[in-house]
Amino acid sequence: MRVLVIGAERLGMLVIRQLSKIEGIEMLVAERRERPLAVEEGVIDKVDVVAHVTAMNFGDVIEKTAPDLVVLARTVQDWDKAETPMGSEYVAGMERELTKFDVAVLPVDSRVLGPH
Repeated sequence: MRVLVIGAERLGMLVIRQLSKIEGIEMLVAERRERPLAVEEGVIDKVDVVAHVTAMNFGDVIEKTAPDLVVLARTVQDWDKAETPMGSEYVAGMERELTKFDVAVLPVDSRVLGPH
């Protein structure tokens, strides 16, 4: 199974660690910076797709990576929005838009994995 993880900061790093426990997964990582926390801490060697993935370029990223599953592993701060009700609404709206594409999308909430 080919999995694209969008996000490689604190939450993304936790998701990447969990997914790496599963045999047979080919994991690709998309992040807006070349050296996010997951790279700095040695969890991954590199980011496969350097892009700030939004509904505007999601289709291009999906076409380029051809995943079976996309895991959205970002916090409000990762979307460049302040931790406000409007910031949270923006992120939720963006995630809803991404689920309309022809690929399975699983948003991960930071409250599930919690701070580690």
